Amino acid sequence: MKPTISKRIIFDHFANKTSPLQKTAIENWLTDKENEELYYQWLEEWERNHLQYDAQNDVALERLFSMIDRDEAITPEVQTSLRGKLARWAKNHAGKFAAVIAVALGLAWYNLDTINYISYKTGYGEIETFELRDGSTVKLNANSVLKVSRWNFGKTKREVFLKGDASFDVEHLENHQKFIVNTPENFTVEVLGTKFTMSARKFGSKVVLTNGKVKLHYLEATDEKALIMKPGDVVKLKKDRPMEITRTEAPETYSEWENKRFVFDETTLEEMAYQLNETYGLEVTFSSQTIANRQLMGSFKGRTIDEFLQSIAEVLDLSVSRENNKVHFTDH
Repeated sequence: MKPTISKRIIFDHFANKTSPLQKTAIENWLTDKENEELYYQWLEEWERNHLQYDAQNDVALERLFSMIDRDEAITPEVQTSLRGKLARWAKNHAGKFAAVIAVALGLAWYNLDTINYISYKTGYGEIETFELRDGSTVKLNANSVLKVSRWNFGKTKREVFLKGDASFDVEHLENHQKFIVNTPENFTVEVLGTKFTMSARKFGSKVVLTNGKVKLHYLEATDEKALIMKPGDVVKLKKDRPMEITRTEAPETYSEWENKRFVFDETTLEEMAYQLNETYGLEVTFSSQTIANRQLMGSFKGRTIDEFLQSIAEVLDLSVSRENNKVHFTDH
């Protein structure tokens, strides 16, 4: 019979009052996703009711001096100032001290990120569809991450963070709450209810509106700018280049990656290499810059990545070889 884990036991756990058996039971209980969500809700409640205490600075400082004095007793020397003591102790224990701080900070950031956000992820070559709590759906291309606030999404605001490629079908709410997509590439998409595809990659970003209306916030040089997009608008953003906007009669083709298909619009092989690295983890090289500058137009699909590479080579009259994750294009 599985033990019942109550809020009281979890609160005792947060206060470090649980026994080893209770800790093991809690670990087993947390393997259930629903229990994990409940655990984080109770953690937030417990933290609100147990604000950070005032540190006993005098006691802590005295303990530090005692530790320093114990170490100094091995090789006694007269220390005439607090600065001298601290400097000598820090120098002798710098390695251990730095390691402890690094681990502590790393765990703190990891736990904060895990507690505050739900992360939806895909690996190389994977495409997944996820439904968010507000009824919106998002399809993630390979090697993409969407982070959603664990606590207030759909309550006070709908704000997500995307790294990679995604197609959104945003649910329109009765209170007209905005849906905001942030990216690490210096642009943000603000919508009410619409369908759109976007890419936030280091080699270049793109937003394609299928229907509805979105407002694009972006940086050009150091200036903050905004653009209202209409269905069929295609906006391309690249570092150190002005924003480009074009029109298309078939916006759905820009999400062809959902069907394992690549669509190129005057795309250089060098840019294609960045895409393959981001989505499949491939390292693509060329025997010359001339080949790297060759451009692709049209739609390409292969049942496997090798068939896709071969079709590119045939269209451009090139030779291609692949060994594990390394791909090389050459002239015949």
